Amino acid sequence: MKIIHVHHHYYPAIGGLERVVQGLAEELARLGHEVHVVTSRFGAGNRPKEEVVNDIHVHRVKSLRLYYPDLTYPLECPDKIFGDADVVHGHSQNSLFVVKIVERAKRLGVKALIHFMAVDAFKDHPNLFIRFLAPHYGRANIKRALEIADLPLVRSIRDLEILRKRYGVEAMYLPDAVPDYYFTAERSDPDKFKEKFEIKQEKFFLFIGRMHKLKGPQILVRALKYVGEDVAAVFIGPDDGYLRKTLSLAERIGVKRRVYYLGYVDERTKIEALDSATALVLPSLADHVEVYSIVISEAWARERPVIASRIGEIPYRVKQGINGLLINPLDSKRLAEAMLRLANDEELAKEMGRNGRKDVFSWREIAEKSIQLYKQILKR
Repeated sequence: MKIIHVHHHYYPAIGGLERVVQGLAEELARLGHEVHVVTSRFGAGNRPKEEVVNDIHVHRVKSLRLYYPDLTYPLECPDKIFGDADVVHGHSQNSLFVVKIVERAKRLGVKALIHFMAVDAFKDHPNLFIRFLAPHYGRANIKRALEIADLPLVRSIRDLEILRKRYGVEAMYLPDAVPDYYFTAERSDPDKFKEKFEIKQEKFFLFIGRMHKLKGPQILVRALKYVGEDVAAVFIGPDDGYLRKTLSLAERIGVKRRVYYLGYVDERTKIEALDSATALVLPSLADHVEVYSIVISEAWARERPVIASRIGEIPYRVKQGINGLLINPLDSKRLAEAMLRLANDEELAKEMGRNGRKDVFSWREIAEKSIQLYKQILKR
């Protein structure tokens, strides 16, 4: 089968959805399919316009961008690769690039699937300009994408319900997954990890994600005021412009010596951090930044509990007291209480982590399910 994935970013660009597209594409290739990715040149550095990366044929097309990645507009389309394609799979209807490329493929006779995500999710955005304009853009894109898609997909139960109730559309649930090595890697030694990064506190809570205000690193920093001197916070992820303010806040409230920023790390180091942490903390502040958190799956795959905000898809996955703890956004005191609860009850933390692992998928499982869905629309 010849399968084409579409997203405005791809390797070496870094991000949650970028990793999702790459993970699914590479697993489909391992299953013996011919897999292509159509993407923009943004985030690719000096990589060539066309290349093969891990058996994936990557096509980077010339595009324009109006500040936000979702507002990337393709100026060309590699029509020749669509000639004998079986299906085209677009990732995110919020991406203008995805909608336009999939629309072109559909005109050329290719069956289309589109993953819908963060549906109607900008109403709680703190930026007034975005909160006012983005919903209009989002609804227009949703309607166009629904016209194009032979099969609408969702990666979250939240989006599944919204499409059904507000748009009268039944979508297929196809969640994201994690690589097999998250299940099979040997358990790491917490003492060695803390020694490696000179973490002096007995226990730490782990934040994985972009250092961006809407991901809530400042909430975790504030929570440190209420949890005692022997508890730290470790931050992993690229700086998205908010690192300096986060560290400044930590210094201002007197907790900077308990804040560790490791930056972007490799997968082995991330697994070591998860194994060594008391829990993963996701104190995010807006629905659209938590569509389907891969790091929750990664934490559960390593049998670690999760403390997270009640926003986006999170409350559909994190079950209070079963596989994690939920808090309201911006509530650093409640976050601190949740952190202390797990820090003081190791058996509860272990039980929640084990329960979470039951709800994590491997990329092989999701790739096989994808093939079933591709075949389903080809039969229509």
